[in-house]
Amino acid sequence: MARLIRTNMRTRLLPFAALLFLSAPTSAQLHAGEVPNGSNALDLNIDIVLNTSFTSDSASLELDCDDSMDAWAVLVQGAPPIDAPNVAMLHFVDDDLEVCMEFAPNPFQQRPQYYAFDQLLDCAGDFDWQSTDQLVLGDFGGFTAIGPITIDSLYIAYRRGAQVGWMLLSIDVLGNLPVRLQVHQVLPICPGTMSVASYEGSPTVALFPNPSNGQPVRVESPDALHNIEVLDATGRSVAQYSGAVRTIAAPEIAGTYFVRATHADGRRSVTHLVRY
Repeated sequence: MARLIRTNMRTRLLPFAALLFLSAPTSAQLHAGEVPNGSNALDLNIDIVLNTSFTSDSASLELDCDDSMDAWAVLVQGAPPIDAPNVAMLHFVDDDLEVCMEFAPNPFQQRPQYYAFDQLLDCAGDFDWQSTDQLVLGDFGGFTAIGPITIDSLYIAYRRGAQVGWMLLSIDVLGNLPVRLQVHQVLPICPGTMSVASYEGSPTVALFPNPSNGQPVRVESPDALHNIEVLDATGRSVAQYSGAVRTIAAPEIAGTYFVRATHADGRRSVTHLVRY
């Protein structure tokens, strides 16, 4: 199998600057497909299709907001029914990511738990949170394949610590060509923004214009403000202002930002600002 993965591998690195539009999911009672307040799912639209036997292809995945690859989505066409099955799998780079998957003595027989939309992302019964460097999503043919053969828009769950994210995917590794692996969406884990989201309260601060195409942004609040801070999607402070300032500069780089206002009474509120 390792020989097949190396043969005809075409690496496609995806631009993940779009992760600037994300904030952190929380893990409490998260459901498949749920996007918590202050968070956004990333549309990856990865579609790997193989039309030739004994070929493989892959795409890189980033599952957090550190601008580095965390996993590979890999598809192998092994021309079953000989001992080279069609396989769709994930290869994980980060060893601190855990996936909800079935425990099996043979790592090649481990399978993730699949969730339907709105199903609670619990991990119990025959499944447990485990770290792995290789996770088979489905396979067909050969001597080790145990399926599934097709998956149509189901979710798998992964976590780092207490934070949970999900991935929406489809596979079709039936013996007929072509074979396909699709990663439609992910809800990434972005720990830097959890502290931002946790402060979010009533939207007592308004921004105009929002979205901004680069013009100054007016900050309006019925309450006195102590200070105003602009943070990027990783939670990094990019600008700070006194609460007496009610017009702030738009961020230079396009993306979604957080304007965090500390009120005179100590309360904090967070408002999203989009910069085109």
